[in-house]
Amino acid sequence: MTIPKLSPDNHARLEQSRDASGYVPGRIFPSWDKINNFKTPLTQGELYLAKFLDTHLSQDWEIFVQPYLNGDRPDIVIGNPKIGIVVYEVKDWNLDLYSKSATSYYDKTLKKKRAYTEYHVKTASGNQKIPSPIKQAYRYIENLTNLYVPRISSDIKKNPKNKAAFSAGLYFHNASQIQIDDLFKTRSKYLRIFCGETLRGKEASIEKINPFHQIEHSWSPISKWYPEIRFWLTPPYHSIEQGTKITLSPDQRRHITPAPDTHQRLRGVAGSGKTLVIAQRAANIASQGKKVLIITYNITLWHYIRDQISRARFGFKWDMIEFTHFHGLIKNYLSENGIKFPKNTTSDDEYLDDILPSFVVKSLDRGINVKNRKYDAILIDEGQDFCRSYYDMLLGFMTKNDEILFVMDERQNLYKREYSWVDSMTNSKFRGPWRLLKESYRLPERLLVETNRFANKFLPGVGATPEPIPFQGDLFAPHYVWRNLGRGDSYESKIRLAYNWLTEGKKIHPSDIIVLAHSHSIGWKLVESFKPLEVNHVFEEDSESPTHKHKMSFWMGDSRLKMSTIHSFKGWELTNVILLITPLPKQADVEAFDNMIYTSMTRTRSNLIVFNLEPRYVEYGNQWPSEW
Repeated sequence: MTIPKLSPDNHARLEQSRDASGYVPGRIFPSWDKINNFKTPLTQGELYLAKFLDTHLSQDWEIFVQPYLNGDRPDIVIGNPKIGIVVYEVKDWNLDLYSKSATSYYDKTLKKKRAYTEYHVKTASGNQKIPSPIKQAYRYIENLTNLYVPRISSDIKKNPKNKAAFSAGLYFHNASQIQIDDLFKTRSKYLRIFCGETLRGKEASIEKINPFHQIEHSWSPISKWYPEIRFWLTPPYHSIEQGTKITLSPDQRRHITPAPDTHQRLRGVAGSGKTLVIAQRAANIASQGKKVLIITYNITLWHYIRDQISRARFGFKWDMIEFTHFHGLIKNYLSENGIKFPKNTTSDDEYLDDILPSFVVKSLDRGINVKNRKYDAILIDEGQDFCRSYYDMLLGFMTKNDEILFVMDERQNLYKREYSWVDSMTNSKFRGPWRLLKESYRLPERLLVETNRFANKFLPGVGATPEPIPFQGDLFAPHYVWRNLGRGDSYESKIRLAYNWLTEGKKIHPSDIIVLAHSHSIGWKLVESFKPLEVNHVFEEDSESPTHKHKMSFWMGDSRLKMSTIHSFKGWELTNVILLITPLPKQADVEAFDNMIYTSMTRTRSNLIVFNLEPRYVEYGNQWPSEW
């Protein structure tokens, strides 16, 4: 392979740092020795672009070849802690076989027609639709900035210009520029679409493929983000010394032991350490060199699990553990395999719970898995949110190690799933009785008495009753307050007063306070009532629901006051919870609403303030203290 000579503007900066082979040592990950011994070799295009970048980029740029990125595996990423990130998608396609067409559809969310470009490839069985390769390139950036490093999304919301630190590139190794121009009319300052001609000949130069080539320093906070970005691109080794000494109960310790070729079921009450068990077990399995997938239903929850894993006293490589939510796994799998989503011709629930998982199963059965997504163990948190079809789909991603831990709490079944399938699966590897964690370590004892009283009154016979650990939590002088409001009372002003009292009177930092509401519409009213104070929240307008940009940027490390729906905060915990209970919606499932209120009451580690407008709970709440 012949690489063009160095361009003059890069020659001086690069020459002193080169090794005998002509490359800059220590800035390409993995090393060339490891790249040359990949189990699945790089394509011609990937190898050519990687060598071109290593030859022409100045030494302050790092190059990541097929980086980890939480299992996403983009082809090539380059990064500079002072300038920005470029993600390259490489295609060794014969563009003679590809075409495009314009089409339109009715957007039910925006209630209007929208036009878009569809791409097709000729196959033996005719033209097949494929996802936009441009969107494939941008997907990695969206996941990185919105989900993996949520502080970036927060900073972009404050200043949209911060997005300029991220760019995408599409490289067609076997195409001509004429073919590219004919197929892609999209042009952007921060998108490069180029071909092999761009990297060969007298006119070849790095500036044609790196939009940041002439920039010496970005005014975006890329230097603040870069360490976390780098963690996801090339995960470090987690040593035993990096962990925190954690004392597990005998029951918790029993469940963190790996169990190959076994599917286990674990019931855990609120505050019993279910997430702690999942985190410790994941680290334990990864320490044995096995690949682990931790999967949740909620899009935000796995950030909390990752924080728990960082405390584990096991030595493991971080790239042995992946985190995702269920429908995020589907989206990533279909996108990386170039598979269009099936059309939704039925209800959203049926589409999400049955059609999509079955569609993935059929694709896996045909051997479609270009990124080789396979896991030795899958740990399922909040299992009460999972359908049988979810479990069946996950089986398609298992290796022969075939280890599953399914964890749930019936009292937090907010989506009213039917979970008897876990009990009745006679042909599965779920064997023996359910394992049980019944002691609550998070909830203060006095509040645990009250939440148990709520469950006994409104959720009789559902799930196990948490058992208190004597004196646990009372050392922190927990407080719980219940205020029944009249219909004329302004809940917005009441919550703002409670927030002011906590922050000004009790000197509690805003980051240690969460306000919970049952719906996005009510949540938006609360966010508006706190202006000009900024709030870290999950609430979405209808037009934002496909991207979940607020949910993906919701994280405990944010210094602002937090607001969330009860559904999105399930599985999380915080020191101070303010709960707003508005009247039961018409046609609402009463038991599901009771589940929701119980779940929200168990999210606190110490203090709980409740403002109630639902008559159903007035009598119960009257037995609580009404003052701090």
